[in-house]
Amino acid sequence: MFRKNEWHFDWSEFMTGIIFLIVAYCLFNQPGKTLSGLVIVIAIAAIIRGIAKISAYSRLRQETGMRATLMLVDAIVDVILGILFILNIPAGVAALGYIFAFWFLFDSIVALLNVGHLKQFNTGLYIVSMILNILGVIVGILLLMDPVVTAVTMVTLVGFYFAFFGINAIIIAFARRL
Repeated sequence: MFRKNEWHFDWSEFMTGIIFLIVAYCLFNQPGKTLSGLVIVIAIAAIIRGIAKISAYSRLRQETGMRATLMLVDAIVDVILGILFILNIPAGVAALGYIFAFWFLFDSIVALLNVGHLKQFNTGLYIVSMILNILGVIVGILLLMDPVVTAVTMVTLVGFYFAFFGINAIIIAFARRL
């Protein structure tokens, strides 16, 4: 089993966090962009996020056991959704409300199930990560309640998604270093 001193700064999580924060900034700064552009951005981010999760899978599995398998499934879903969005942008626009709500909810639940390993690094960062992921579950449920409203307010909601998970990814990158 890995101990605290065997982990190092996680560059893939850090880069994922930075990319997600840049995407969030762009979405908040220019909300009038088309949903087609948003579909492409989400597709690229999903592929990057999936690859980052796949790269962390073996270490996380040694730390958390079978719970990491859910993260691997989540990573594969991220990559598949990203590829599907790029290949069929109109379908991505039409299904964006539902897909994004499920994606947000699933990512948050999987992160909650795997966040326990952060306790060994820093309790404060663990608590912040827990709060962000609980907020993610709540927002995911709210998104599922009315996908039409989700589609209408998609740019803002997606911005919050990328901000939440960008901050969380950066916290994880630093926590693994401590």
